[in-house]
Amino acid sequence: MGPVLSVFLEVILPVAVVAVLGGAVGRWRGVTVPPLSALSFYLFSPALVFDSLSTTDLSFREGAEIFAVIALTTLGLLALAGGWAGGRRLDRNGRAAFLLTVVAPNAGNMGLPVAALAFGQVGQEVGVVHLVGSTLIANTAGIAVASMADGDLRRALRAPFSYPFLYAGVAAVLVRAADVELPTVVTAPAASLAGAAIPIMLVVLGLQLKNVATTEGALDLGASAAGRLLVAPLVVWASTMVIGLDGLERDVLIVVGAMPTAVFTTIIAAEFKLTSDFVTRAVITSTLASIATLTGLITLLR
Repeated sequence: MGPVLSVFLEVILPVAVVAVLGGAVGRWRGVTVPPLSALSFYLFSPALVFDSLSTTDLSFREGAEIFAVIALTTLGLLALAGGWAGGRRLDRNGRAAFLLTVVAPNAGNMGLPVAALAFGQVGQEVGVVHLVGSTLIANTAGIAVASMADGDLRRALRAPFSYPFLYAGVAAVLVRAADVELPTVVTAPAASLAGAAIPIMLVVLGLQLKNVATTEGALDLGASAAGRLLVAPLVVWASTMVIGLDGLERDVLIVVGAMPTAVFTTIIAAEFKLTSDFVTRAVITSTLASIATLTGLITLLR
C-alpha cells in the first residue's frame, strides 16, 4: 500500500465517515450546532487538555521547547495571515475567520496518527505534547482572534482568560509538577470527557457541511490552505532553528505543524458568530489537499 493511500484510508477516511454520519443523523433528528459546540467548548475540549498534559511521559524541558516552537510559529503565522487579510481589506469578521484557519493545525485526529505512522513511538510522544501545546496556544490565540471580530482589542486580550482551556492546562502542569496521583473520581471522568472531544468536533463539522458548496471567497480559501499546508511547515522549521531543536523531534514538529486546519476552528467560529461557512470550507479544502502535501513533506524529511 502506497503512502498516499495509507494516509487516506487510515486517517482522512475515518474522520470523514464520522463527520458525514454525525451530520446526517443530526440533520435527520433536528440537532442544532450551538448546544454541541457549547459542550465541546466548555467541557469536552478542556478535559482533553487536562487529560493529555497530565499523563504525558516527556520531560518538562522537552515540553517547554516544543511549547516555545508552537508559540513562535503561532506568532509568525498571525503576522503573515494578518498581512494577507490587511492587503485584501477583509472586514473584522472575515479577518478573524481567515487568521483562525491559518493559525490552528489539526494536531489531534490527523496529527497524532500521521506522526505515529511516519516516525513511530517518538512521533507519537512528540505529537501528544504538540496536541496539548497547540490546543492551549492556538486555541487561546484563536479565542483572542475571534473576539477581535467586534473590534474591542481589550476584550480580545481578556477573552482567553474567560474560558476553561488555559485553566485546564495550568491545572495539569501543577499536577505533574507536584507529582500528585489523582483519585479515580478525577481521572476517570477527565479521560471519559477527553475521549468524547474529537468525535463531538467531527459531528459539529458534519452538521455544518450543508452550506459549503460555493465559490465565494475562493482566493482567500486558497490562501488559507496554502498558509496552513505550505507556509506553516516553513515557519515551524524557522522556529526550531531559533529554539535549537533538531533531529527527529524537529521533523515531527514540522510534519504535525503542516496539518490542515483544525476541526476545532468550526467550534470557535460558531461560538463567536464568525463566517462559519468559510471556516468549514477551509477545514475541508485543507484536509483534502493535505493528502498530497503531507505525503511529499514526509518523503522529504525521511
